[in-house]
Amino acid sequence: MSDSNNDTSAIDEKKKKDKEKPSINFVSNITSFITFVIGAILIILLYFSSSGVVLFICKLAQSNILPTEANCYPYTSNQPNIEKIKTNIFTDKEMSMKLEIPIDGKNSKYGIIEMFKNYKERSNSHFLANYLISIIENLMQFNYSIINNSMSFLNTLPESVIIGIWPPVILFVYMFSLLLNLVYFIYLWFANMYWFFKTNTNVSGEGKPQWQDVILFSANPLNWIRWWIGFWLVMFSLFGFALLIFVPFITSFYCIFSCLFYRGTLNGKTVSPFSLIKEIIKHYKITIVGLISFFVILSAFSNLGTVAGIFSIITILLIYFGKIGINIFKPIPEINLSPIVSNDQADKTCSFESSKPLAQGFFPAPFGFLNKLFGQKGGNIRKGL
Repeated sequence: MSDSNNDTSAIDEKKKKDKEKPSINFVSNITSFITFVIGAILIILLYFSSSGVVLFICKLAQSNILPTEANCYPYTSNQPNIEKIKTNIFTDKEMSMKLEIPIDGKNSKYGIIEMFKNYKERSNSHFLANYLISIIENLMQFNYSIINNSMSFLNTLPESVIIGIWPPVILFVYMFSLLLNLVYFIYLWFANMYWFFKTNTNVSGEGKPQWQDVILFSANPLNWIRWWIGFWLVMFSLFGFALLIFVPFITSFYCIFSCLFYRGTLNGKTVSPFSLIKEIIKHYKITIVGLISFFVILSAFSNLGTVAGIFSIITILLIYFGKIGINIFKPIPEINLSPIVSNDQADKTCSFESSKPLAQGFFPAPFGFLNKLFGQKGGNIRKGL
């Protein structure tokens, strides 16, 4: 009797679980559907938002106002002459809006580079600080040149292509630039060692520094001491760059990050890379909604079944053809369009007289500092030959 009751209870329990199972599966499937759709929407919006930032940097590169010239402002006081241009953005056939990114206001402020420049021009400027500054400045100029050239080339492609292919392209350019930065950093570490054999002779406390070569065989005993200091700095620095290997990576990131703080003018309003995101989403509304619709259908089929998938297709088609009063597939009318202009990069010129102290002698860069070690003076032997 007891065994019979136990069997009946087990059967009833099993039937109860079988009834509850479809309900549990339905809730789980709905949760998976919603989670997938929300995730897809966030990824799509993030993708197009970052595309807006990349598009802005492309136009920044075309405007050619990045500090790419080592002998011009902000690295020196020589002001570059940059052609003022307007760039195409949100192109529609032969028409486009116009974005202008001038070199004025906030666009002409370079806090770190200007701080370096001001220090180099101080009367009590020190050779060791100038050595480190020279390395960092050259790395910054190098990185800005990479950004300027690569993004200017990308800017020559159709806008829809820029929006569509930027992730793999930008990732490749960034990884390749990191490798170049590391190689260039090692080169600069040695090439700028001539600073170890320079001394600032300006003791007046006024004006600019006056750099003079430190010579081993000199009547001035201080030069002997300074020369040996330079010698041991070279010896220690041959291995010291391993301790500062993070410098090129930080410099590369800083240069990319600084591009986000430029400002332009679009339709009479000031825009930044971030405010351009809203315009990107508006302009590519149909593409964005189309991608979201695709993932809604895909999720409906995979999580809710064939019937729900077919229903989602029918619903989206009814919305697309205007049978349901939702205007998500209706494009926003374009305004402020004018004939497209050239995508050529703006011309930049800079006349200057270099006052940078150079290491001359038998050994070429990056081993010019060896000329100081062996005491050779005069012109480069290659010129004499």
